Amino acid sequence: MKKTAFILGLLVLLAAAAEATIPSDDKDFMAGLSAYNAKNYSAATKHFREFANRKPDPTAYYLLGYALYMQGKFPQADEYFRQAFLIDPEFSLEKVGLIKQAP
Repeated sequence: MKKTAFILGLLVLLAAAAEATIPSDDKDFMAGLSAYNAKNYSAATKHFREFANRKPDPTAYYLLGYALYMQGKFPQADEYFRQAFLIDPEFSLEKVGLIKQAP
């Protein structure tokens, strides 16, 4: 019985991860993305962290990792990259539409 419940829970988690999208309706996420694109990595870190604290999301964790990486905070960046891939092992920026796949 416990094994069945575990498998069902895992399937639900995987299904949620498979539908990863850009959370464009969240002001913290969008502010983080805007700050990241403006190369204001400190502000991006703040906004992505606030968003991720409310909603664990592989896109936010991944971008938070990159913002920390750009600040030279490599161990912290690595932890957020790992969190992104724990939620969705097949995560990529292409999958969520932030970059296009090369032809």
